[in-house]
Amino acid sequence: MNVSPPLLYCNSCGAANKEQATQCFACGEPVHAPVKETLLKQRYRLLGQIGQGGFGVVYKAEDTQCGDRLIAIKEINLGFLTAQEVIEATDAFNREVLLLSGLTHPNLPQLYDHFADTMHWYLVSDFIAGETLERHLNKTQHRYLPLEEVLGIGIQLCTVLDYLHTREPPIIFRDLKPANIIRTSKPSPWVLQAMPPQSNMGKRRQLLGQIFTAWEPRFTTS
Repeated sequence: MNVSPPLLYCNSCGAANKEQATQCFACGEPVHAPVKETLLKQRYRLLGQIGQGGFGVVYKAEDTQCGDRLIAIKEINLGFLTAQEVIEATDAFNREVLLLSGLTHPNLPQLYDHFADTMHWYLVSDFIAGETLERHLNKTQHRYLPLEEVLGIGIQLCTVLDYLHTREPPIIFRDLKPANIIRTSKPSPWVLQAMPPQSNMGKRRQLLGQIFTAWEPRFTTS
């Protein structure tokens, strides 16, 4: 039985070369050249997928321009919109991002950056490490928490909701639920994860409101 000689695959273009090759016959690069790292926006190194929803995916990533700081990147898929709807939604998206990027509160993740390609919007925010209130509840007996803990969580949530409601214009958090509240080790432990803005928009703009659940500013608590 004939045995095919082993092949070397080029790290630059993937072409198959003979075992003794030092340069790739296809692209001319050294066969053993280091694999070229792909950075999103030539800056963000994706580490893995940490969530997925109807409109996109959330990645854990590192910001190579800020000492490899851990961040979360939400990739929002625009494939279900028509070209005209993308144009209209993008205008509203940019206005909403401008509003959200100005928020500063210990119980909200900071929105650092946003950008787009032809088929996606991207939102870059704090990576919130911790446990959701939903998971925390599921681990308790009968899914009950002590009264003192419930009051503490409620006070923290009321504080951040008051902050949002007193912005100009006011921001209404429309998806407050245990799955969108994260318990962290910070002094202000509960973080709000989802921040869909409340808007009275037509059908097309309602798509934006649905998509915007993509950025989930989790409440953090400790």
